[in-house]
Amino acid sequence: MAPATRSLDTPRLHLRRPVEQDADAIISIAGDWEVARRLARVPHPYTDADARYFLNHVVPNEPTWAIVWRESRRLVGMMGLAPAPDRRSAELGYYIARDQWGRGIATEAGLAITRYAVESFGYVKLTSGYHQDNPASGRVLAKLGFTRAGTSSRPCLAEGKDKSSFEVEWVP
Repeated sequence: MAPATRSLDTPRLHLRRPVEQDADAIISIAGDWEVARRLARVPHPYTDADARYFLNHVVPNEPTWAIVWRESRRLVGMMGLAPAPDRRSAELGYYIARDQWGRGIATEAGLAITRYAVESFGYVKLTSGYHQDNPASGRVLAKLGFTRAGTSSRPCLAEGKDKSSFEVEWVP
């Protein structure tokens, strides 16, 4: 069982646990080919069954936040931590709605979540990875303080293949 996910607020965002009422927004965002092809664990097409699986199996087992604009209350993405078996570290993953790219959302949410991961969960290290054809994600992770740790081949469920990827890590 994952540690409890507490709501977090940043200057522009409200980060909260995803709920059933988010399913349509999740399907809309994760179902966008341009979003899905940049992720490891998201299939394409992304269906109602995929959203239900996420809400019923991933959210209860991994600290996960819905990223919501505070002003409009619009859900614009997801960010979560997949704890390692030793529970001393976790992998950071996220996605943002395509029409919201370039607005600093992932960086703003990521700063709050990485801080919370260390202070509340006691993680001693965070890891992440991104496909080499997604340099924007690399820039976000660099802004969060992640440094390059190597290269690998990561799955891309949407494309149905493994892709060359960069591995990064963050140690507080």
